[in-house]
Amino acid sequence: MFSARVTRGVEVALFLGLVSPLLVEWFETVSASSRLSYALLVPALALVLAVRAAPARLSGAAAAAPSKGTVAAALAAFLPALFALSAALALLAGSLSSVFTLSLLAVPLAALAFTARLVGPAGVRRFAPALMLLFLMVPPPMPVMDRVNPFLIQASGSAAVTLLTPFDPEVGWAGSNLLFRGWTLIVAEACSGSGTFLMLGVLCAFLAGLFRMRPLTAGALLLVALPLTLLVNGVRIASSALIIARFGAAAGEGLAHELLGQAVVITGAALLVLAVERWTARGAEARA
Repeated sequence: MFSARVTRGVEVALFLGLVSPLLVEWFETVSASSRLSYALLVPALALVLAVRAAPARLSGAAAAAPSKGTVAAALAAFLPALFALSAALALLAGSLSSVFTLSLLAVPLAALAFTARLVGPAGVRRFAPALMLLFLMVPPPMPVMDRVNPFLIQASGSAAVTLLTPFDPEVGWAGSNLLFRGWTLIVAEACSGSGTFLMLGVLCAFLAGLFRMRPLTAGALLLVALPLTLLVNGVRIASSALIIARFGAAAGEGLAHELLGQAVVITGAALLVLAVERWTARGAEARA
């Protein structure tokens, strides 16, 4: 019989052997797309949640070991096998269908299996926020995002028109074009807001895990990502229009335009973090 240390070493090697090729292809895929680059942050954010949960896990790990013959012991033996089988099926199905996002599901599922094997069901529950966040590293299917894009563009345009009405009562929106002060601003597909929506969705999920929100509260926070995306993208379009009107068409191109867009998105994300932190602090004070 092998020692526990050797067994764990073999399990780690198998885990790394499974996920390494997928992670290499995942990195190449998401880093090549501006609207998918948010996914690069997901493993780091999941690690933050895992580290935050680790001290309590370490202090109570020994006491949490289930007795043989109990339901908890059976569950502890069953969960790793279930998650490992799910990871293998996802990898097989993705490979046979040539759908990379399906294959990539094997990574968070393998992480679930490895965690269940290492720390048992109690550890899975404790690390649940980090493990669930890992699923967001899987990019959504592009056909789905292509169907969502027209709605995001139209809704963001409506928000921009509302913001610009005080500056030009005749401002309008047609298709993906902003009509402002007699000229037309064409909003490219890259500025549709899909990348912002995905990034803010990940941020909301991270904040829900960071502050250990209840499922209903976490779900409500995730729903905030959509209206916040429309507001942020509307502000980005409106601010671009005002800057172009003041400094000319050249101000709406190149590095200056990119920096403006990033500044608006970062400001929106920072305000979201601040609002959630203040809200959770008030909730803690009320419970105290």
